[in-house]
Amino acid sequence: MRRKVIMAVFALLPLTGTAFAKDDFGALRGWVHPGYEFLKENGYQGAQTCAMCHPDALQEITQTVHWYMATPIRNVQGLPDGSWWGMLNRECALAGSLTISNWTASTDGHATVQAAGCGACHIGSLPRPPFPSGASATEAQANTVDCLVCHAKDYAMHDRKTLVIDATGMHWGVDTSLKAALSITKVPTNEACLRCHEHAFSYDYKRGTPYTPHTDVHAQAGIQCITCHVTEHHKMPKGQYESDMAANDLPDVTVTCSNCHGDEPHRGNIGKVINKHIAMIACQTCHIPVVAGISYENWGEPVKDDSHGRYSELSKYDKIPSIKGLYVPTVKITMGHPDYIWRVANKKTRMNVQSWMAFQISGIKTPGAKIYPVRGLTQILLFDKKLKMWQEPGMGFLKDNPHMANFPALLAPNREVYNKTGDIQEAIDAGMRPLESSGFTWSGAWMAMQIPGTSYISVNHAIKKIGLSCNQCHSPRGVMDFKALGYSPAQVKELEKTR
Repeated sequence: MRRKVIMAVFALLPLTGTAFAKDDFGALRGWVHPGYEFLKENGYQGAQTCAMCHPDALQEITQTVHWYMATPIRNVQGLPDGSWWGMLNRECALAGSLTISNWTASTDGHATVQAAGCGACHIGSLPRPPFPSGASATEAQANTVDCLVCHAKDYAMHDRKTLVIDATGMHWGVDTSLKAALSITKVPTNEACLRCHEHAFSYDYKRGTPYTPHTDVHAQAGIQCITCHVTEHHKMPKGQYESDMAANDLPDVTVTCSNCHGDEPHRGNIGKVINKHIAMIACQTCHIPVVAGISYENWGEPVKDDSHGRYSELSKYDKIPSIKGLYVPTVKITMGHPDYIWRVANKKTRMNVQSWMAFQISGIKTPGAKIYPVRGLTQILLFDKKLKMWQEPGMGFLKDNPHMANFPALLAPNREVYNKTGDIQEAIDAGMRPLESSGFTWSGAWMAMQIPGTSYISVNHAIKKIGLSCNQCHSPRGVMDFKALGYSPAQVKELEKTR
């Protein structure tokens, strides 16, 4: 009965802010969430309050990649189609570990660049990550969904990135303040998405292409993230041209420049020439001239975070202060032109178009492939000296893979221990402990090993209105290595002629 009354009250409330006077929470907005007065009077009680009028929303969100951090995958080289993969169970080279080993990793109870607790950005405030089982989330789990981190304009991320201990255990906090609840927007703003995406725990280390009005022409024009990443019942498409992340809520939905700009976006005589490039070159290749971020990372050589001065190498370009005395991996951060590789869309009809280790799969002869900009990453990660990867739970399919049969088992250090002590053995012991209940183990002997080849991180933002000039590519000193891209000597000679 109470719920019916509340819904009736909400239905009678105005849909615009014109009926409300300016209050302590800022100037009037063009739209105010129905229920404004109810919230002011009764406060905000978390997801349960939202569920009064949005009864299906919580179960919807708990069936998405934002909840599981994984989805069934397809056409990923080395992994069985239909198996669940994503940041939940895929070792992240930049983080140097696994999600479950670092769910609450912190620096004195707070999420930092140095100790990046994965749970701090999870949509639910849980003491451990949820694992895909086919079953719906329990009511208790669903009630931990943080609606406001996406839907509130004013949100205190400090509250979210602070650990809380209660009857459910230790987990990351949430902002359930009235200020946040009264700032609900119709759709998530760019700022809300960036609370977790791209910036993560640093401004540049993840992809090096921030989506801000200062860096991207689309953000400058006020275009929202969900304008391109159009959601369906809280599921969000990522796009099909990815090199480094397997999970995708809506893998059959395209997220491409042509959705808005068409297949021939350039005008005039020169435009006709440029349009001919589109068959083989992605728009991003010309319109993302600069990327920044980690290009080399060695988890086997911890160094003091303040060894580079006030600002550590981890925050070389974003000016996030280092934390004196904490240990971080040895890294190299670069800023400059991207690398370039051939990519092909991950469609149902294709096979092995992605690699779970983010290696290059496509080539110049791959039908439908285009040249895309990426950020190359050389990784030295921590491995078991004795155990092979196929011996770990769920990885038995690798035993008969000629490329992976002898590949050592990846280890998952705990970032908090690593950062505080610089003791790799102790960090691995702490990180592998949460995996024991799932059958994972390690021999007790570790080694640092470079991943064979180069891994490539996809980049799609930091779009400039004016792209690369013709001679920035077509020159003996151009940004592209045409030989490495697979062109013949004669083709390279022709392509390197200035235009």
